Amino acid sequence: MKVPTSLKTVCFLALMLFLTFSSQASAGQQRKGIAGDWEIKMDFNGQQVTSILSFSQDKEGKITGKWIAFWGVNELNNLKYEENKLSFVQVSRFGDTEITSNFTGTIQRSKLSGTLSNDRGEFEVEGKKLRRMPMVMGSWEMKFKVGERDITTMLVVKADEAGKPAAQWQSQWGEHQITDVTFKKGKLTFQRKSKIQDQEWESTFEGTLKSHKLSGVIKSERGDITAEGTRVGAALVGQWELEISSDSGSRKQLLRVNPDLSAMLGPIAVKKVSLDDNEVAFKTELEFGEQKYDISFAGNLDGRKLSGELTSSRGSQQVTGKKIRRTSAGQKNVQIKKKFRKPDILYVPTPQEVVDKMLEMAEIKEGDVVYDLGCGDGRIVVTAAKRYGVKAIGFDINPKRVRESLENVRKNNVEDLVTIKHEDVFTLDLSQANVVTLYLLPSLNVKLMPQLEKLRPGSRILSHDFDMRGAKPVEVYRMNSSGNGNDDDEEYYGEEQHTIYKWIVPWEQE
Repeated sequence: MKVPTSLKTVCFLALMLFLTFSSQASAGQQRKGIAGDWEIKMDFNGQQVTSILSFSQDKEGKITGKWIAFWGVNELNNLKYEENKLSFVQVSRFGDTEITSNFTGTIQRSKLSGTLSNDRGEFEVEGKKLRRMPMVMGSWEMKFKVGERDITTMLVVKADEAGKPAAQWQSQWGEHQITDVTFKKGKLTFQRKSKIQDQEWESTFEGTLKSHKLSGVIKSERGDITAEGTRVGAALVGQWELEISSDSGSRKQLLRVNPDLSAMLGPIAVKKVSLDDNEVAFKTELEFGEQKYDISFAGNLDGRKLSGELTSSRGSQQVTGKKIRRTSAGQKNVQIKKKFRKPDILYVPTPQEVVDKMLEMAEIKEGDVVYDLGCGDGRIVVTAAKRYGVKAIGFDINPKRVRESLENVRKNNVEDLVTIKHEDVFTLDLSQANVVTLYLLPSLNVKLMPQLEKLRPGSRILSHDFDMRGAKPVEVYRMNSSGNGNDDDEEYYGEEQHTIYKWIVPWEQE
C-alpha cells in the first residue's frame, strides 16, 4: 500500500520529536544521576585515602562540585559531565604548596571510576554514591494526652539490617512493639502492640513529617489520640561550613549532621554528635594507612553559628562555623515569587559612603533588624550585617535586582544574617523592623507612611535624598560623594551632594 506523502511527513516529524525528547530526557537523567555525595577511595603511596565528591545541580541544569578531603574542601573547576563521562580540575593547597590535579573517568550505575593525575603521578580512583538518610530517621519526643494526663514518650526511627525503616516506642509505661514501619512521600505509618500490666491492645499511627515536626494520630479501639513529635537535636541537623584555624594557617571543612545525629566531618564518619543545652561534642578517629588519630570536638551552638575546639594528638585547632541554608534551587536566602507590576522608579544605587553614613545615623544596636525597601544590589543590608552583625532583609519588586542582591550576599558571606525577598514594598508588614532605609521618591515615601507608622516606638527611618511630607525629620544631613572610588558609582554620580533624612517613630507632624 502506498503511504500518502503527508502521512510520511507526519510520521517523520513524530519520530524526530520522540528522539529529541528521549535525548533530552536521557541527558536530564544523567545530570540528575550525578547529583549527591560520592565516597571515593584511591591509593596514595601505598596508603588508601578516602574523600568525598559532592555534586549539586541548579534549576538550569548547571552542575557544580566540591572535593572534600580530611585536609579541607576545594571547589572543582572545568567540571564536565556528558554521556556518563566525568572530568574536572582540582587545586589543593598545603601551606605554600599548590597541586593541580586533573580527573577523567566515568559513572555507571552509581559507580564512579577514573584516574587523578598531577605532577606526583597518576592515581586510580573508585567510588560509590552515598544514599542520603531519610529525614524521618532519628529520635522524636512525642507528646499527647490520655484523658487529662499529659504523656511524653520517645519514638526512635532507624534502619534495620536490610536498610528498611524500623522503630522503637520508648516509654516508662508498659511494653510496646512496633512493626510494619513505612515512610513514603513525607508520611510515616506503623502498627503498635502495647501491654501495660494485664491490659493489651493494638493501635496504628499515621503522621506527616514537616521539617523537624512530626504530627499524627494514634488510632485504636479506645479512640483517636493526636500526637505531636519534635526532633531531638534539630538545631544541629544539616550542613555546616567550618573554618579550622591553627598557628600553621586555616582550612575550610564541612560537617554534615544527619537526622539521627550521626555525622560526617569531611570524609570522616562520626557515630554520634551530642547536644546538651547549647554544648556540642563528638569523638571520631582518622585512619591514614596504619596510623590512627583520635579526634574530638567540644564547642557551643549559638543559633546558626558553631564555635569550639578540635583536638587530636597533633594539637588543638579553633573552629568557627555557620549553618548552610539549602533549597531545591540551590539558592540559600532568596524568595522569588510571581511576576509583579513594573517598578515605580528607575534603579540608581546609593554610594557606599552614603550607605555608611545612613547606617551610622540609624544608631544600630545589637538585636536590631534592618529592612531596606527597594534594596537594589543589596549593599545596605550587606553592610548592616558585616559592620553591625545584625539581621537584615532586603525587598525589591524587580527580579533582576533580587538576583544581584543575592550574589552580593553570597560574595560577602553574610547568608546567615541577610535575606532577600521578591516583594511589593506597599504590601509588607514592617512591624518587625527597628530600622528602615529608603531611596524612593517623596510621593512613594508618603504612600508608605501608613505602614511606617506601625513600627515600634523608637524605630528609625532613614531616607536617601527624599523627604516624607507630613513627617518632621529629627535630623537632616548633607554630604558630598564621588562614588567612593567605584567606577560604576562614578558613572552615576560624579561629584554630587546627597541628603539623608532621619525620623524616629512616632514622628512629629509637620
